[in-house]
Amino acid sequence: MTSIMCCLCGEEEETTSHLFCTCRVPWLVWSKCYEWMRLVATYHRVPKKHFESFRISGVKEIVNWIWSGVWIAVVGELWFHRNKRIFRGDKINHFEIFTLAQMKAWSWVQSKERGRSFSYSDGCLEILICMKSVNTARR
Repeated sequence: MTSIMCCLCGEEEETTSHLFCTCRVPWLVWSKCYEWMRLVATYHRVPKKHFESFRISGVKEIVNWIWSGVWIAVVGELWFHRNKRIFRGDKINHFEIFTLAQMKAWSWVQSKERGRSFSYSDGCLEILICMKSVNTARR
């Protein structure tokens, strides 16, 4: 019989909102994202609202475009790690999920932006500065 309990925490029924927003594991991952970006944000419990909240006032649109990519990378990693837990019994590590999402977001920006690039370590240390330096000519 398949369990309907969240495989990340085992504490609540697995719903989309729980898996990507309210479970303690994604909450830790999102907290790392906000810390990385040095942002204070409203933490929405509904995935669509949570995604929509990934907009920063007073920055170029390219920054919000990249920040949306970070959100997509985190959700993808949460799903991937959920499946690894279910199908292989792997342990869940929120810092690993965050780091892999961070790497995927950096890789994605590097592949899309040929006009300017920044190192992975710069992206990890000063992502907002790096995001603001990305070429906006195409947007």
